[in-house]
Amino acid sequence: MDYINPDLDLTLLHAEFLGRRRLLIRDFFKPDVADALARAVEAIDWSLCYRDAQGDRRLTGEQLRGLDASQRVYLTDGIAEVARRQFQFSFYTHSLADELHQSDPGLLGRFIRWMADDAFLSVMRGITGIEEVNRVYAQATMYAPGSFLLAHDDHVDVEERRLAYVINLTRQWRPDWGGLLNFSERDGSVSESYFPHFNSLSVFAVPQTHFVSYVPPFAQGQRNAITGWLIAA
Repeated sequence: MDYINPDLDLTLLHAEFLGRRRLLIRDFFKPDVADALARAVEAIDWSLCYRDAQGDRRLTGEQLRGLDASQRVYLTDGIAEVARRQFQFSFYTHSLADELHQSDPGLLGRFIRWMADDAFLSVMRGITGIEEVNRVYAQATMYAPGSFLLAHDDHVDVEERRLAYVINLTRQWRPDWGGLLNFSERDGSVSESYFPHFNSLSVFAVPQTHFVSYVPPFAQGQRNAITGWLIAA
């Protein structure tokens, strides 16, 4: 099944990608596909991912609901303390890796299987010109008040990441609510910011320094997405 908007000009998108090695594509999927994905992601029982002094941590939705007020303050203070000293992140996530292997996958499982197939990968190769991508990693992510992702470039030694992507599934958002994907230069200046337009795809070559801006307490809503990397095996 073809999920992608047939009106996209892939030749033009390829030329635009080559200029900055990144691209924000509006209306990437057919409208009914984007709507179905958004509804599926909105129903997720999210886990919180972050780092503490010992490394990456994850709290399930059930664990989060079991925290009392003092434990929540302790958690928040601990996240901020790590962020003062080193790379840190705090946002909500749901792994989609297991969806690929389920015998009877739901909508998200079928979608991730489609992403792992050549129907999607060939389009991404055509847009970016990066021919060696042949695997996909995907997770659902949600940014709520207090969420952020500090500057990094997505390079890891153990994985051949070639492209990072964000499928934006947020129906209503404001730029002053944070949650923007920002690209920064060596001198600290922000060279470009991507707003999470509903049914848009952000894609960029790895490595590139980027961060997601802090979502303040007054933000009203959730910034939902499917995110991950396209990998050369």
